[in-house]
Amino acid sequence: MTEDVLARYLLLAALASMKSAAPPLIVAAIVGFIVALFQGVTQIQDQSLPITLKILVVGATFLLFGAALASPVVILADEALRIFPTASR
Repeated sequence: MTEDVLARYLLLAALASMKSAAPPLIVAAIVGFIVALFQGVTQIQDQSLPITLKILVVGATFLLFGAALASPVVILADEALRIFPTASR
């Protein structure tokens, strides 16, 4: 395996992990902002409210879009395992 092939697969792995992690992180940030705004307006000081809502919403995101989020990682793993016998010589 040459350095070019290895660098290509490392770049593809980084891109696949970003594609898989970005939607739940964006959803968690939006929910955190909305809950913080709600807490600021109502002056609720409960610390478990934002964490609980973020966990529930991110869990729902994984349940609804899990297959689409895992797809880039599965495709990359399939390709890497397919070329492994020839690349390891």
